[in-house]
Amino acid sequence: MKSWKTQLVQHFADGTTAWKDSKLGVEVEHFIVDPANGGQAVPYLGETGVREILKKLMARYPQAQALEDDDFFGFSVPEFNITLEPAAQLEISIASTVSVRESGLIYLRFRRNLDEILAEYGYEAVTAGGSPVSCVKDMTLIPKDRYYLMNEHFLSTGTGGMEMMRGSASVQVSIDYSSEENFRRKIQAAYFYGPLFKILCDNLPVFQGEPVKMHLKRTDIWRRVDPARCGIVPGIFKPTYGYEDYADFLGSMPPIFLKEEGRVIPTGFKTVAEIFEDKEFTDEDLNHIISMAFPDVRLKQYIEIRVADSVPGPFMLAYTALIKGILYTDEGLDDAHEWITKCHFTTEDLEQIEDELMQHGWDGVIYGLPVTEAAAALLDIAKRHLPDDEKDFLVPFDVVIKYGGIRNIPEEEILNLERKTKGKLL
Repeated sequence: MKSWKTQLVQHFADGTTAWKDSKLGVEVEHFIVDPANGGQAVPYLGETGVREILKKLMARYPQAQALEDDDFFGFSVPEFNITLEPAAQLEISIASTVSVRESGLIYLRFRRNLDEILAEYGYEAVTAGGSPVSCVKDMTLIPKDRYYLMNEHFLSTGTGGMEMMRGSASVQVSIDYSSEENFRRKIQAAYFYGPLFKILCDNLPVFQGEPVKMHLKRTDIWRRVDPARCGIVPGIFKPTYGYEDYADFLGSMPPIFLKEEGRVIPTGFKTVAEIFEDKEFTDEDLNHIISMAFPDVRLKQYIEIRVADSVPGPFMLAYTALIKGILYTDEGLDDAHEWITKCHFTTEDLEQIEDELMQHGWDGVIYGLPVTEAAAALLDIAKRHLPDDEKDFLVPFDVVIKYGGIRNIPEEEILNLERKTKGKLL
């Protein structure tokens, strides 16, 4: 019998991808809101709910396959999957590509279809780090057992579970790794650069109808969800960090529930290691356990970077291009490794940097530099390594630096960026 750790380590090892085949995956979450109702979030159920919108959207794709669920929570086509987050936030998961432009084209075509359907209802799709208007206590969960059990569990682990599940949205970018050493360098670099990724995509000026004075509000929310599975993975900057270390992190985590013979079985606070001490994972068990860990950067059979707020299209593509230009280049990985090694960098150091940004934002200091200078230096690395036809995708982040954050950019400037990005894609 293979131990749970052996199975996880083998699963991660099987995820290695040759450098020449490395790709980027992008996921974008949206709030569907009703301007005629003060911008309140549209619920899942009802004749004009998100469920019906999904049906109309699926009808526009002849190849679409409905996802296997008790209800209708999404569909898949070759270019992307559409799924719903706990309070009916609509997520597109774009198929992995080698080209930022290709990801942008897929997203542009998707948004054209979605926006046309939403216009029939007078609705809009909003990209923001959190619910702009609706209070999370008034937002209902979609009828999915997974979310009911998570909701109940998080009530006993912290104060942020309801805000996270119902009231947050993000952009997530996934990258490949070519070996265990390459995995270590990339996941450590992703955590190291994470605070800069966060501040560049800080997009939550209003939450639940109230102005947000702090920065990195999503980080504040996630810190209050469940320390067993969220935030910074323990020991991530260890020089020998590898698959076994991440497996140990998963082993110390309660899976909340498991499926047995089609039934969902709550597991309480028993950890993965305790539950599977004398039995092997099924494939469903293994995939479930990996999916129930929510750190800022997590490992599946790829590295998923989860630190960015949901942002409009031009900034989403800038973020995707930045990650490609930093984490798929030796310079970006070497710079992070040198700092981590020279300064004996720890998770506590990273938390202190995030605290600095949460309090001072663009007026803060990071890695010995003003935030504006550190962000500009990061963009310069990416510009040196991206193909010529992808460097311009970084321009929206130059605008972010100029105005000191997305929240300060005038609306007409964002519209201008959207026009330019659309023109570049088409």
